[in-house]
Amino acid sequence: MATLFPKTGNDPDMENMVKYPIGIQSFAEIRKGGYAYVDKTELVYRLANSGKYYFLSRPRRFGKSLLLSTLNAYFEGRKELFEGLAINHFETEWKCSPVLMLSLARYNPELDGSLENLMDYYLSEWEISYGRRSATSDLSQRFHNVILSAYEKTGGGIVILIDEYDAPIVGHLHDEDKLAEKRSMLKSIYTNLKDCDDYIRFAMLTGVSRFSEMSVFSGLNNLNDISLDDEFAAICGITEDELSANFKDGIERLAVSLKTDPENALGELKANYDGYHFTAECPDIYNPFSLLSALSKSRIRNYWSKTGTPSFLVGLLKRRDIFLPEFFNESVDDRQLEANDVYRLSPTALLFQTGYLTIKRETEPNVFELGVPNKEVRVSLFHDMAGIYFGYDEAASNSIIRRLRDCFNRAEVDAAMRLLQSFLASIPYNISGKRPEIYFENNLYIILSLVGVDTNTEWHTSDGRIDVVVRVPKFIYVIELKLDRPVTQAMVQIERKDYARQFECDGRKIIRLGIEFSHATRNIVGWTAL
Repeated sequence: MATLFPKTGNDPDMENMVKYPIGIQSFAEIRKGGYAYVDKTELVYRLANSGKYYFLSRPRRFGKSLLLSTLNAYFEGRKELFEGLAINHFETEWKCSPVLMLSLARYNPELDGSLENLMDYYLSEWEISYGRRSATSDLSQRFHNVILSAYEKTGGGIVILIDEYDAPIVGHLHDEDKLAEKRSMLKSIYTNLKDCDDYIRFAMLTGVSRFSEMSVFSGLNNLNDISLDDEFAAICGITEDELSANFKDGIERLAVSLKTDPENALGELKANYDGYHFTAECPDIYNPFSLLSALSKSRIRNYWSKTGTPSFLVGLLKRRDIFLPEFFNESVDDRQLEANDVYRLSPTALLFQTGYLTIKRETEPNVFELGVPNKEVRVSLFHDMAGIYFGYDEAASNSIIRRLRDCFNRAEVDAAMRLLQSFLASIPYNISGKRPEIYFENNLYIILSLVGVDTNTEWHTSDGRIDVVVRVPKFIYVIELKLDRPVTQAMVQIERKDYARQFECDGRKIIRLGIEFSHATRNIVGWTAL
């Protein structure tokens, strides 16, 4: 249930205004401060009382820290913070346990030695709390001693919560020496979760990636990875039902700002921030940071990209010479989504775990079709790609995109194609990678995706897949690309498979566009639009 502001003066607009907890990751602060809280406590209770060791992978800014903070408050027995929440229907004892909560999200890879300093900070605080100052400087041994001390002093099982366990790994993925150093340190620390099993009541780790070569996973063979479990699919993020139930006022205020009605405002929120699925049966889930930011500011913007785009992922795609139209619509099995070898990174697993890809549907048991979740992610990802693939600065890329979008908005296809030809010809050959034909096709794909903010690739129909569908306010472009084959083949395919039929009820004019791309010239050599 969302908590509302108290009345302030005689201003009727302030009577029902919701306080949005943007950037607040403390459950206690949210509850004490009267901020809106979407009640996840039934799932928290189920999680805390149905197992012992857990791991959860979710993208950044998706509420992992808040989840652990909620678990922290629950295991500390802070019943007053849960007043009026669902957990009170299940919990009657409120048994208190000592909690060791470690957040590696505070790790800064730019500061040499900061991981050691960060661990020393936490260990020193715990050693003071539980009355045993360790004689050794070894971080792993000190952690072991803290667990024993906390158990001996309280007489109960210890709760260990580790937030962003993988931050020191992600921060050094392209520095093998530091990667090995941080991995070795974390390995020695995390092994205590197995060695001290008799003293632990509950343990949970969260992170972005599930690195299969980290010993915490190979050593803890009873670790329950709930990242792809239906039961806990909505434990982070906000579902559509939760949005409608808790934030009606915010939706109405956004509608006023957009000069539309609440239904259309909800549609804008859905198009921009919804679309995440962590299992085949998972309800639609909104990115909570972006959704709450949009409701708070009553403005649709790209909020997620401002929190930091991992450019190393885009660089990995480029180095692998991956054909992007196929990559962003591929099918994978659940094992490919769950694991990631820190020394042989899988772009698919990384993009899924970091939130740039999500499950679209289950094509067969445990085989999933992936795709980009929503507009915000698509814009973030493809703008980042433009900088790395094109070798252009952001201002130059944005200028080209605006000019192309104007052409598409006015249905000036010939002008758009000539502009694309000029742009592709300007890209230096020496940045085109090992397979120039793939690289230049990818450039075309990226630029078309940015031109039509509402763009789909490999669009499914009853009789095949459309290469690209670009939607602009007055037109829908159904685009078929051909490499070293006449553009007439593209048009025949569009007509024979009746690709345009499914868009006839949309109301916008449909333009069928065939584009011929040459391997020899690495450019567009022909097009036809009808």
